[in-house]
Amino acid sequence: MQINNYNTQKFTGIHILNTKCLSRDNKITRLKVFELSPDDKLFLRYMYNNLELEKLAPHIDSNKMEVWYTMLKEAITLSGGEKFKSYLLAKGKKPCGIITFEQGKNKYEITRVCTFPVKKGEKVPLAGKTLFKTAFEDFLKSSANIIHIDAIKNGPYDTVGKYMQLGFKPAGGGNFVEIMRTTREQVIKSMQKLNSLICSKPTGKTENVNLFDELSV
Repeated sequence: MQINNYNTQKFTGIHILNTKCLSRDNKITRLKVFELSPDDKLFLRYMYNNLELEKLAPHIDSNKMEVWYTMLKEAITLSGGEKFKSYLLAKGKKPCGIITFEQGKNKYEITRVCTFPVKKGEKVPLAGKTLFKTAFEDFLKSSANIIHIDAIKNGPYDTVGKYMQLGFKPAGGGNFVEIMRTTREQVIKSMQKLNSLICSKPTGKTENVNLFDELSV
């Protein structure tokens, strides 16, 4: 659904990257990355309220679906906060993921990352890895040495396993959350693999765009 009632308002997503992802079956997926600000909250709330995960992923049971919605809501709530940086991922005009992280001088904290399909029963190839690659690139430009992330164990997918593929290691936790961490050295190694799968091309754009015009839910 596209809506045009917000043209007179200012929304400040910046289309910073275009990516070309090569999946295991050698299919190419092209994705866009938008850097978000607090002014994009209205679009994110609209996206959340209109995203019907039950229809997009009917195989996920109700308990895991509830966790999925919670992860997405938390990512949106933290997005654009004073201490946080956030990126929204889109395939064509359809949002398909969001990542939010806190940039510390010595440590980055990935607070939430959430991806979702744009078509029923079809995951967007390498959506999660594209978000992590974008965050890793930001991290490597800083002086920080460690990244922490909480892996939600009772969500729709095996986040612990997925994060370990990205170089994170378990560092303790409980029944529902595994605390994980990775180092600058490991991120550099992980980026070598990610760069072979995902080609990121900066757009060079710095102007704000109205996400209600750029994207649809």
